[in-house]
This record gives sequence, structure tokens and C-alpha cells, in this order.
Amino acid sequence: MNHKPENTAADAAAGFDDPRIAREWELQERAQREERGGAPMDEADPRLAQYRLLTRALRAPVMEPIPYGFAEQVARRAQAVAAGNDRVERYLQQLLLAALVVAGVAMVWSSSDSWWPALQAQVPAGSLSWGALAGGCCLLTWGWQGVARAIGLDAAPRHTA
Repeated sequence: MNHKPENTAADAAAGFDDPRIAREWELQERAQREERGGAPMDEADPRLAQYRLLTRALRAPVMEPIPYGFAEQVARRAQAVAAGNDRVERYLQQLLLAALVVAGVAMVWSSSDSWWPALQAQVPAGSLSWGALAGGCCLLTWGWQGVARAIGLDAAPRHTA
């Protein structure tokens, strides 16, 4: 059979360009070998002792059990936070829209004495009443949709999985 021999720490260290990195690699590998073998700790080399402690900590991590329903609790919290942030943003957008509408109506109202008579002279009789009726229908439809959305009448049914 033709199989490749396993890489040793010396082979891996030979692949590094910087000798400092190669020494650190060799030190880490030595710490891992000594920790696996159960060799006593050498007080003379503090860097090796640090790596051995790190190796020991990584071999036996402390695992606390995750409570039942943890993912569901986290998902609920995330949805609540997102809904709260969306609610504030939605209220601010509605407030801005209302302010823009009020400012627009005020601007139109304040300048109407200059353009309203000219508009009445140009438009055939009776068409302004139809235009007002169409505008009223649009306003009533959009207003009802906004009210229904605000009180939750048009909410789609929620499916639980």
C-alpha cells in the first residue's frame, strides 16, 4: 500500500517563513503532546505552561445546559423588539406625512385667492363638482383602509408552525 506518512510538528514548522512563528507553533504542539501524555508541568518555561493551560481548557469546556424552549424565547424577544422599533418608526412616518399634508393644504389655502378664480374661468361648468366627488371617493377609500389597518381589521390570518 502506498500511503503518505502523517505530518509531524517539525514538518509543519518547516512550512513557516518566520522562525518566531515556527517556534510558537512547535511550542503549542509540544504543549498539546505533553498535556495529552499527562507529563508534569515544567515551571522553567512559562510560555509552555500557558499553552498547556489553554490546551487543558479547550479539551474540557464547561457546558451549561440550554433551557427548554430557548430558541423560541429568543425568537419571541427578537420579534417583540423588532415590532416595537417598527411601531415607533411607523408612528413617526405617519406624523411626518400628516405634517406634510397639513402644510400642503395650508399652502394651497393661503394662495387660493390668486389661482382659484383663474381655475374657475378655465374649467367648464360642473366639472369641478365631479372632480371634488372623485377626490372625496379616493379620500374615503384610502381613509377607510388606513382606519382598518390601524385597528387591525385587515390583518392576514397568522399561521403557527
